[in-house]
Amino acid sequence: MIGKILFFLGLWSSKFLLFIYKLRGKEKNDRPGLLAYKFSKDFIYRIDKPKIMIGVTGTNGKSTISSFIYQFLTKEGLKVQYNNWFANALAGHARCLLDSVSIFNKTKVDAVILEIDEKTMPETMPCADIDYLIVTNLSSDSLKRNGYPSFIASKLKEGFDLSPKTKIIMNADDPLCSFIPHKNPTIYYSLEKYRDDNIEHNVNDFPVCPKCFGKLKYEYHHYRHLGKVKCTECGLESMKSDFVGGNINFDKKTFFVRHDKKDYIYPINSESIFNVFNELSIIALFTEMGYSYDTIRKNLKEIEVPKTRENFIKVGNTRIDLQVSKGQNGSSSSIVFDHISNIKEDMEVILLINDKTYTKTHKETVTWIYETDFFYLKNPNIKRIIVSDYLATDYKVAMLLDGVPEDKIVIVDKDEDVVNALKYDTNRIMILFDVDFVRGSLEIRDKIAEKVKEKEGLK
Repeated sequence: MIGKILFFLGLWSSKFLLFIYKLRGKEKNDRPGLLAYKFSKDFIYRIDKPKIMIGVTGTNGKSTISSFIYQFLTKEGLKVQYNNWFANALAGHARCLLDSVSIFNKTKVDAVILEIDEKTMPETMPCADIDYLIVTNLSSDSLKRNGYPSFIASKLKEGFDLSPKTKIIMNADDPLCSFIPHKNPTIYYSLEKYRDDNIEHNVNDFPVCPKCFGKLKYEYHHYRHLGKVKCTECGLESMKSDFVGGNINFDKKTFFVRHDKKDYIYPINSESIFNVFNELSIIALFTEMGYSYDTIRKNLKEIEVPKTRENFIKVGNTRIDLQVSKGQNGSSSSIVFDHISNIKEDMEVILLINDKTYTKTHKETVTWIYETDFFYLKNPNIKRIIVSDYLATDYKVAMLLDGVPEDKIVIVDKDEDVVNALKYDTNRIMILFDVDFVRGSLEIRDKIAEKVKEKEGLK
């Protein structure tokens, strides 16, 4: 009885606080969820859930996939609740669910999407009643917060074990997560080989067989440690997939997905292989949820990558790209560098991937920078690389160690100085920014656009 009283006190108090935040235009805040926990530690257990609860976890791709799911379900006429500013711990989940129920704790929506931080899986899974969980990938991340991938894999396993009825949609091409032992019903997805990649990366997150510690052999790589793998000693190999993507054609923006021995053609909504993986995961999800091929294909044509993750504008003859490149995460930045190295156009590249939440007295270890594959930036089409702020020297040293010519690298003191450091002698400018620097990157992009207009006589 006391628990129920505390729950409703937390619900009403949090809803009132949320009302105040909405009046002030600051509703993208998880403090109301934090307040709910002050009253009731089992708040998420007690709050009413809709018929569909979907979770998304993994090192990279959570936010994009959550947005894809939201766009799809709303196009199908469902009322969906999710935090579109990607608050992914317990307070954020409570905040998300606050908007999904009435003051009497009755759900008002058809579905809730929770982006779940991989480290907090054991806290979230037993109380959130997740029906479907997409697992994107695991890789080295913030050393200070997440330690090593094997540690995060153990957290995923705890989460799986605490929610055994949850159906998992798992990336079979990532052995770090797909080899985690579990008893949940699981659907696997993967991509066929789409290019030759025998590159030796600066860091290998999956160096030996987890079963016998034997030598691993890859049939093919997609990037970093993702691909089809087999142990040469005990025979452990990549999981057999239920959904297999292939024939990726970025020019035609299509790929096929093989399921139940049939091939289905789907549109591609981004020119990057990592977003093909993201799209494949939701194709598997919505097929499992009972949606038809025609419905999935129709909606995928209209779904967009969140502009906070990837977008571009065209100013005269110049294209200015914004692409998220997650800081403190060598794998994320390496994948993005790999992606832009395959673009044929000449370009200038700006690196804005310093974590702005850290100060001189409270900051992340810089080891991740030296684990990043800067060698992709050696490509001749990348004419100039501009870096700024307090980590600029570390970036430069890491690039030099990876063989990037020194005359390509330009260091400036402040982020806003990159505008004047550009030479504007290419028709493409690529701005790579950290997840916490969306607004700042947009402001810099707009200033660059003004410079381009002057150069091309458009003003």
